[in-house]
Amino acid sequence: MVWYQDHSEGFSLEEAIANNPDTHILITTLMDWSAANLQKLPKLELIITITTGTDYIDKAYCQQHNIKVLNTPGFTGASVAEHAVALMLAAAKRLVDYNHKVRTGDFQIFEHQGIELFGSQVGIIGMGTIGTQVARMLQGFGMNIVYCNRKPKESNLAQPVDLETLLSTSDIIFLTLSLNADSHHLLNHNTFAKVKPGAILISISPDDLIEFSALQEALSSGRLSYAGMDIHHEDSRFMTLPNTVLTPRRAWYTQAAFERRIQIFTQTLGDYMKAH
Repeated sequence: MVWYQDHSEGFSLEEAIANNPDTHILITTLMDWSAANLQKLPKLELIITITTGTDYIDKAYCQQHNIKVLNTPGFTGASVAEHAVALMLAAAKRLVDYNHKVRTGDFQIFEHQGIELFGSQVGIIGMGTIGTQVARMLQGFGMNIVYCNRKPKESNLAQPVDLETLLSTSDIIFLTLSLNADSHHLLNHNTFAKVKPGAILISISPDDLIEFSALQEALSSGRLSYAGMDIHHEDSRFMTLPNTVLTPRRAWYTQAAFERRIQIFTQTLGDYMKAH
């Protein structure tokens, strides 16, 4: 086993591949595992991602070459859901705006009016583990919770509705889906046009679920009043919009989640080694 590098500074994926062409088992995070890179590792038999998602891996290539792909599910626990709720609070109460104003000595602030959460409607797109945890946390705020899911789920936390109804009636929209062919650009010009005017969008999903030009337009026009997002995207047009609160894809990053991740992926590796 080779521990290639324990920090990201100065890391070169091209160099790592070139220095380890005989790799049989790869443990990786978000990187470019396209066919072009995978074919440089002809002995590869297993990829373990230390992430829940695997959308950055060319799974068609892996299937063709009998490379098994295993993820690390469930390690985020409540951390991501808590982060999503924190983004909601920051957006709804305009915390970033107030923080900036106070630090510049301005205490006479009336242009950043927050909204009361009690009694408002929340729509959760994606009622998986994280979406369910978000719904459970929001119950304490006295909010009306609806959800849209590919398959209806038994839930006493929220009522199922179709996507159009969710978008047109929700004051706050949570996007908690994983990325696949069906969810790519789920939120686009057409779907944003159906959003209740002035709604808030909260996303902890991969960037590609959202068409960013459409998001920019929705935020600029007032169709969305605010967005709170945990993102990778580096579009400078988006970064300059004032009605956003952004974090750098760190919703999961707590000590508890970090320790669970290590435990789960090492168990996955151990199980594979025992079986082979």
